[in-house]
Amino acid sequence: MLAETSPQPPLVEVAAAVLRDAQGRLLLSQRPEGKHLAGLWEFPGGKRESGESIHDALARELREELGIEVAESKPLLSLTHHYPEKSVRLLIRTVDQFLGTARGCEGQRVGWFDLAAARSLPMPAADRPILNLLSLDPRLLIVSGHTSASLEPIVNEWQRCLDAGFRLLLLRPQGLNETEFEDLAKQCGHRAQKAGARWLLEGRPGQVQALGADGVHLSPDDYTQYKERPIAADQILAVSCRDQEDLQRAACVDADIAYLMPRKSGSADLVGSEPDWRGFEKCVIASPIPLLVCVDSPDDLSRARELGAFGVVLAHKPTRREAEAR
Repeated sequence: MLAETSPQPPLVEVAAAVLRDAQGRLLLSQRPEGKHLAGLWEFPGGKRESGESIHDALARELREELGIEVAESKPLLSLTHHYPEKSVRLLIRTVDQFLGTARGCEGQRVGWFDLAAARSLPMPAADRPILNLLSLDPRLLIVSGHTSASLEPIVNEWQRCLDAGFRLLLLRPQGLNETEFEDLAKQCGHRAQKAGARWLLEGRPGQVQALGADGVHLSPDDYTQYKERPIAADQILAVSCRDQEDLQRAACVDADIAYLMPRKSGSADLVGSEPDWRGFEKCVIASPIPLLVCVDSPDDLSRARELGAFGVVLAHKPTRREAEAR
């Protein structure tokens, strides 16, 4: 006999909005009594009906729930969360302008909250990961440092990336001893802080706070060692994944963002050296974590977001002079 499998809970697509006021505060609404997850605060929106575009569904829901009119919205990210009774795919869009005064038209409480206050509210598990991303540059730039006679070329490379406008950087040192690594991290961290950027360390959760980093990046071999999140909730946990199984493991350690590792020739991983947009779209539909796609140009961000990604990952390519300096 074939073993019986548990039926998959129904998938509900929900269009939801990130709305901000002139002070940058977020509009959140509280789920009323008698509804699923009653009492929790969420991004306003509602179920997408058959045949509706995501924008049309969002505009209709905001009109019904908040009494506002929305002419335009932009994709921010999507993710899927599985509750015991149903699965919810959140389709999050930003709304920069609207007509009317937002109010609880269905008897629900609504309020404007800054990011710190919003983090203190009880929220559905599907909504909370979004808060950690709202202050992040959606372009993660990887800067690799190699052994050399001097750390200066790596630091200069880092500074050029900051000067180019990138505000989320990953420092990936290779072949450095502990003293060189700490020296490099402190120099890069100081420059990032001065530029108002956020920066991550490669695979060193225990050193995030000591070196002043904003978070850490872990590979699949790294995060499978942990049974829970290895850094504080207000720090950034980025991970790389090879397949859907890795994505599920990353969700277990409460990762904030994930990207799919480029596929080597002949392998069965999810994405190739050039973006496999169709394959990526299949992954993002099922992903419990906001995803980034590896691309060659930041100009691919808009396409990535149309498919549900939060952002893109780029590897900084040193100039010939930089390579020779190493």
